[in-house]
Amino acid sequence: MEFGSGYFGEEKLYHSSPVGFFGDIPFETMKSHSESDIEQPFTISEIGQSVTEGSRFGTLLKTTTDAIRKGAGAIELSTQMGGGAESVGAESYGKDAREALRDLARANEVTFASVHTPANIGNMSGYNPQERGFNDEYRKTEIEEVKKAIQFAADVGAEAVVVHTGEFQRDMSSQPWNKMKQDGTWEFLSYDEEPGRAILYLVDDRTGRLVTDVRKSQVVREPKFKKAWDESQQRYRWVDLDNKFLKEDDPDALFNRVPEWDSEHTRFRTERLTWNDFVDRAKVWNKYYHKSDGNPWTPEELYFRSQMETRILQSRGSSLYHGKYYDDELKEFKRLKKALEFYEKLEKNMPVEEQWKLMREDPHTRQISSMFLGQEYKKPTEIIKKAIGDKERSLRYIHEASSAADANAEETYETLMHVVPVAHYARSQTSHSYAEAGIYAMERTKMSKHAKKDVYVAPENIFPEMGYGSHPDELIELVKDSRNKMVKLLTSPVIDDPHKRRDQKGNLIQVSNPFYKQDLSRDEAEKEAYDHIKATIDVQHLGMWWKHFQPLHNETVEQKKVRFNKWYMGQIENLQKSGIMGHVHIVDSVGGGHHHLPPGQGMFPVKEALEYLKKKGYKGTMVSEAWAEDSMFGAGRQLTETWRNLGIPIRSSGYGGGGGPMWTDIHHAYARAMQSPYFIFGAYSPSNDWQMWSQIPME
Repeated sequence: MEFGSGYFGEEKLYHSSPVGFFGDIPFETMKSHSESDIEQPFTISEIGQSVTEGSRFGTLLKTTTDAIRKGAGAIELSTQMGGGAESVGAESYGKDAREALRDLARANEVTFASVHTPANIGNMSGYNPQERGFNDEYRKTEIEEVKKAIQFAADVGAEAVVVHTGEFQRDMSSQPWNKMKQDGTWEFLSYDEEPGRAILYLVDDRTGRLVTDVRKSQVVREPKFKKAWDESQQRYRWVDLDNKFLKEDDPDALFNRVPEWDSEHTRFRTERLTWNDFVDRAKVWNKYYHKSDGNPWTPEELYFRSQMETRILQSRGSSLYHGKYYDDELKEFKRLKKALEFYEKLEKNMPVEEQWKLMREDPHTRQISSMFLGQEYKKPTEIIKKAIGDKERSLRYIHEASSAADANAEETYETLMHVVPVAHYARSQTSHSYAEAGIYAMERTKMSKHAKKDVYVAPENIFPEMGYGSHPDELIELVKDSRNKMVKLLTSPVIDDPHKRRDQKGNLIQVSNPFYKQDLSRDEAEKEAYDHIKATIDVQHLGMWWKHFQPLHNETVEQKKVRFNKWYMGQIENLQKSGIMGHVHIVDSVGGGHHHLPPGQGMFPVKEALEYLKKKGYKGTMVSEAWAEDSMFGAGRQLTETWRNLGIPIRSSGYGGGGGPMWTDIHHAYARAMQSPYFIFGAYSPSNDWQMWSQIPME
């Protein structure tokens, strides 16, 4: 019998499983043959298996042993989140346990392809849905969990450290990778109403808190400002009172806009703006105005600016309204204070009647005295003191109302300068986290005597609905952004303060870079980033885009499937060309849900994708996650069905007189064996012609 194992010698076929585990089935020496269409077919040693831990499965030592006995040539160690009552997670394996795992792999000639971080880690951006914002403490927890896995991988000799993505929610319909179909609709949608009712988020980059949500279906009312035709730009632009064009991205300049007056209705005109108006405005602004951070203007950003600018105008208008009376009130207050001093002196030597007569005749006090007509029975000083009290309260009201309005305007303006689309903030946070993890993987690789190859952090494309990083284009962008950030951290002497401290103007201060490697050139840093940040491609997660794939008009399911498979293979091609791939999860599903079927048992071109990668020279690791059918048909299909689908051959020149065993024979006779037998069998068992004097069988 022959397995396409990749361990062929001159006289024997060696395999990672214990010799003789097949019982009487011999390992025959035969030339390797594959049923695959590619020139160099897959071998058993190339296809690994993922194993996990926990009360249902046992420790990683046990599940690894089980996988080896089933024939796995490479293994992914999938850890669970520690810290609870159950002893799981990378930290639950001490020095002896890690050494035992290394010995187990070495003795059976298998490798540890990867370590999978707990599925609880849903992003590296720090987004915490419970708090509706980005939390640096939460991000730190995620990074530390990844670092535990990196350390574990280095200690057991694994390569990839798999981390789920899903960095932030985004609207599918507005993404650059979402192509328009022939009928003018979208290729992918989260839900049917998404183009018109999606919610987009903005975040304050000083705190990481979501400050507002923008709903595409919501209408905005904005004052209608005077415009003039700009010949150079061939469009209408806002102007001031002197008909000078205003710089539209400068909030201070925009306060010089002139609202149009509707004399018929005695009010200022307003205009109704929909989401499409802000989409058009964003196109114009991106053509003529550039942001300091290099990111493009987004419709949701301009939507928010319109609301904030209106609010600032309202606050400043309120301040001006109250402030215009301030000078007159203050002059009157000072006049009353002087009058009080004067009449306090007169009271000592002049009758009250004479004081009143003087007040009415004196041109400096005639205006004041008119305020007190009918109150001659009181002393002028009493009346003046009361008037001073009234003026003090009036001034205090102006102080508080006007200054509060000014403060509110300045606070809104300050917020406007720091509110950014969630994508811009989260991508920066994510790339920094992966860069930090990549540097840690680089350092652990160099320090560990057990690391056989470069340990690298490997973000995995997760479910489409879980957000950024799930689409192949996003994953490519994420990896490249993270590599660039890692290069910057390795080569820049100073960086933005990681503690997020800011100067008086609100800008992040610059501090010495703790990651800086003075002796590392930029070319060397780029190679380190390439070696220590790669991607995990889950071919089943890629298939989950099927449920968001929009059908064409009158298109049948079969026609849609043909079109989707073309898209699927196109994404595999793009991923291969991008240079980010390092690890692959082999699994299939039916209907685009999240299932773990063996390839060939689902509906997606998994085999074609893997053969394409192999044909193009893919040298990364591959493991099967197809464990879903083991509970139905017995343990082993995770590997045997994967082997069969990929055309890994199994042949024999003589097996019971027939043409050789079938894959089902192997599955039932070999792969289902979960542990070593407790008796001697086959060629190693003693002859029945000899027995002990007690007639007790040897076994």
